[in-house]
Amino acid sequence: MIDGYAYARLLRPLWRHRVRRGGLVLLLGRLLLSRLTPGTALSSWWPKAFARYLLGLDPGKLQPFAEEAARVVAAEVRPEMREAIAAERARGAEIWLVSATVDLLADAVTTAFGFDACVATRLAMAHGRYDGNLDGPVCRSGEKLRRVRARLGELGLDADWPACSYYADGYEDLPLLEAVGHPVAVRPDERLFAVATARGYRVVGPARGHRAGG
Repeated sequence: MIDGYAYARLLRPLWRHRVRRGGLVLLLGRLLLSRLTPGTALSSWWPKAFARYLLGLDPGKLQPFAEEAARVVAAEVRPEMREAIAAERARGAEIWLVSATVDLLADAVTTAFGFDACVATRLAMAHGRYDGNLDGPVCRSGEKLRRVRARLGELGLDADWPACSYYADGYEDLPLLEAVGHPVAVRPDERLFAVATARGYRVVGPARGHRAGG
């Protein structure tokens, strides 16, 4: 749910601080072309395109820009999601961000919200700099569920899946929604809205036109 929105918030400080502006122009041009290509899933497009833009850049120098973007994302979160986060905290739930967004940005958003953990698309590194590639597949669809299970295993935890909630806005998030006992569709795309309505999932906010989840 933070995918393209969060990237847009990150592009602003990158442009303002003149971080490879030519690359940003090329990135936006590719984005426009992708919107003209039927079937393009932005949750897959953004991480790969952004990884190419980051080639050779130092993560440490980019961190302040990611943190700035994350603070904006946290400040602008919709009231219904703010209420949902508060309700989950009130019942003692551990809150994880599970997103297709690259870890540079997703980790910063996790910190800004005060979440407990983050599972996201990983950027590959070489010699302390981004190498223009992803470290593994994009964290979307069934890969989200696989990575959550892997992370739980790394931490030595065993999730009580029937007691878990998962909030998502895209049909591609169905594998993780189906794994939990309390699936929630938040401003869902048309396909997810249809499934949520048929299965009796909780729906927060109005349905939207189809777009990939994030």
